[in-house]
Amino acid sequence: MNKMPRYIVASAGIVAWLFIVTATVVHAQNQGAIAPGNPAAAASAQTADSFADVVLTNSDPVQEYSTKTTINGIPEFIMESSYYTLGKEDIIEINVLRHPEVSGQFLITNEGKIQYEFIGDVNVEGLRKDDVKDLLEKLLAEYIISPDVTVKIVGYNSKIVYVVGEVGRPGKIFMRGDTITVREALVQAGLPRLTAKANKSHLITPSASGKPERKIVNVHKLLYEGDLRENLIMKPGDTLYVPPTFLAKTMRVMQPITQPMREASGAAGTVYGF
Repeated sequence: MNKMPRYIVASAGIVAWLFIVTATVVHAQNQGAIAPGNPAAAASAQTADSFADVVLTNSDPVQEYSTKTTINGIPEFIMESSYYTLGKEDIIEINVLRHPEVSGQFLITNEGKIQYEFIGDVNVEGLRKDDVKDLLEKLLAEYIISPDVTVKIVGYNSKIVYVVGEVGRPGKIFMRGDTITVREALVQAGLPRLTAKANKSHLITPSASGKPERKIVNVHKLLYEGDLRENLIMKPGDTLYVPPTFLAKTMRVMQPITQPMREASGAAGTVYGF
């Protein structure tokens, strides 16, 4: 009658021992506190790094961050302001003063055009809203005396980046400019979780050749130490991957093993009255 509790206690002891060993290795890895004279710990940390990076296995090495900088060490492209050029599936609102018949909201079709009264289809893809304003005023001048046009973007749908991994809200980020910074994308994605390996995230730019460009981003330095050198620029189609720590991965692998043990423990407690 006592075999079941002893099995459960022994199994729980093994799981607890594995958890303590794993936590010790991960703490040393994350803090950079592995002693040079401890080859076993160094080997364990190296194994952890290899395991955490398995998702990025590729023949190309990960490209480090470019050192091209300006004043105070901030990259040039971060200093540049971004604007938004219209694309497919964006929605714009056009208002012509005293002419509601040619005012309204217009969806940009897959051909990059809007269907506009009097004029017909107008190609606006790749234009800024001010460019559209000037274009419409010129076209409407044939029908309206001195048209006064205003253009607003009410639907940002054409430009998307992706933030995946250990963040609060992984998925699509709809851009409001032709570019977006890593920090802004992370904020919109709900910031990294406690299970994130924040010092080794990856910015991945896809390529038709099958060899994407990848850059390492230290998200921890960017968000919590204010290091703007890590605030890289993302373009439409880019993916920011925030990997989990080795401990988080280990616990997820062990969960299918420990779950039956917990269920068996609960059943045994019901049978034996504890």
